[in-house]
Amino acid sequence: MFLKIDRTGRAIGLLAALMLVWTAPAGAGPSSAAEFKVPVEYYKLPNGLRVVLSPDHTSPTICVGVYYRIGFRIEPKDRTGFAHLFEHMMFQGSQNLGKMEFIKLVQQNGGVLNGSTRFDFTNYFEVLPANKLETALWAEADRMGGLTVTEENLKNQQGVVGNEVKVNVLNRPYGGFPWLDMPQYANTNWFNAHNFYGDLKDIEAATLPDVQTFFKTYYAPNNAALAIVGDFAPAEAKKFVEKYFGPLKGSDLPAQPDLTEPRQEKKDMQRRTMRWQNGRRSRWAITCRNGILRSTTPWS
Repeated sequence: MFLKIDRTGRAIGLLAALMLVWTAPAGAGPSSAAEFKVPVEYYKLPNGLRVVLSPDHTSPTICVGVYYRIGFRIEPKDRTGFAHLFEHMMFQGSQNLGKMEFIKLVQQNGGVLNGSTRFDFTNYFEVLPANKLETALWAEADRMGGLTVTEENLKNQQGVVGNEVKVNVLNRPYGGFPWLDMPQYANTNWFNAHNFYGDLKDIEAATLPDVQTFFKTYYAPNNAALAIVGDFAPAEAKKFVEKYFGPLKGSDLPAQPDLTEPRQEKKDMQRRTMRWQNGRRSRWAITCRNGILRSTTPWS
């Protein structure tokens, strides 16, 4: 949303470590392979929040990530675009942090942050110096417990999201392909086939009560997972998690939607034609067999 982190170095390091383990001499035995470990601990708070701890003392940094089980694909039928809208709303202020102050707090402490909306979840994360773990957990719990959802913030972000859809999807060559074309042609179940970015009419028609209800329902601890990775002591991290997230209340979650697709019995092909102002036409074909996208063929 705001910043991007280059993960190339970390990916190369991980790949190199995997290769060292994979290519270790047969005589080395299990002891060599056992040296490559990723410690992970899972537990759950009484309010339903799932917590994942993975200490790594390689560098004095920590990463805190919060994942909410609401995304493009599983948002309610009359609330298309709400999952994406809330990715933006989560930076508009909370009980103790004003508008955009969450970003300022992280950046002034030497950190980076981002958020993204995916098919089945929306996630937010911060990477900070290790001594700022408590700060990150406090800030995430603050907005989970009480986001500032006002008419002003809503109208502002409706405009931002609407412009993003127009710039990145509707007015961009092939921009709508993964959002407006492929899902609709490959699937028949509404949850798998609707406009994942959200119909502008649904986004623009959202009212303050609609948005407040959406937040209270889906941005609750029993619909979230908290991950902490980096240079920290698990015992201390657990105290912070209990202190800031423990008092938060869960919500009455609706049943998860049925995402299954009927068996596809025959090949299906769809074609689209785009016309540009200069008169040039751009077309592509989508072939789907057994529910799997087989090919996309652009031509002019």
